[in-house]
Amino acid sequence: MAKKEDPARVKLKNVRLSFAHLFRPQAFGDGEGEPKYNCNFLIDPSTKEGKANLRAIEDAIEYVKKEKWPKGAPKLSEGKICLRDGNNTEYDGYEDMMYVSASNARRPLVLDRDKTPLNEEDGVIYSGCYVDAIIRIWAQDNKYGKRINASLEAVRFRRDGEAFGAAPPDPDEFDDLDDEDEEDEEDRPRRKRRDEDEDEDDRPRHRKSRDEDDEDEDDDRPRRRKRRDEDDEDDEDEDDEDRPSRNSRARKRRDDDDVV
Repeated sequence: MAKKEDPARVKLKNVRLSFAHLFRPQAFGDGEGEPKYNCNFLIDPSTKEGKANLRAIEDAIEYVKKEKWPKGAPKLSEGKICLRDGNNTEYDGYEDMMYVSASNARRPLVLDRDKTPLNEEDGVIYSGCYVDAIIRIWAQDNKYGKRINASLEAVRFRRDGEAFGAAPPDPDEFDDLDDEDEEDEEDRPRRKRRDEDEDEDDRPRHRKSRDEDDEDEDDDRPRRRKRRDEDDEDDEDEDDEDRPSRNSRARKRRDDDDVV
């Protein structure tokens, strides 16, 4: 028994990937909402493939509207519908394009051309490349409002394209180096080493001289103290020696007076 097709499920072919957050979820607004995996798919309405993609999305939108609001769908502004006109944005590459925004709280299946699973480290899929994708259109009607959304289900790399965002640096931006430049480059480490050696030699010498000065001052203090102590000792010795002599002279004068 063949699997019944889901009219809300859409397969997109050869669309350009933009704002790709396929491997890590992105938080929206003030960060309080649930982070989601999300991206935009650019569709060229001037090509046969692009027209087929748009027709499939529009049919799915009409289907979910009737399912959700059988008595008549509300009138929704473009900002509340997942399919939008690229001319109403200022993003690079969106001019004359239509695009569909899709997101999912669950990580989508991401595949290479041969259907092998891809991880972010592989660097195969990026904003600007062309992919095939599977999305599912669904109608929202709750406290957050009425909308037509697209759930991001799977993405497969198809072919390379010009990456959105800053271009990688061009090696030709650097000037070619000649022999003189190479000699300068060889001398630079030696000069740098000499400068470092000189700086290292200077610092210890300056520090040493200050330390030696401090040591000299310390050495001076004991010597000066010692000399003062020696002087004091000399004075004490002189006093001790003088006292007997003066007493003797005084006794001698008293004896002479008695004799007289």
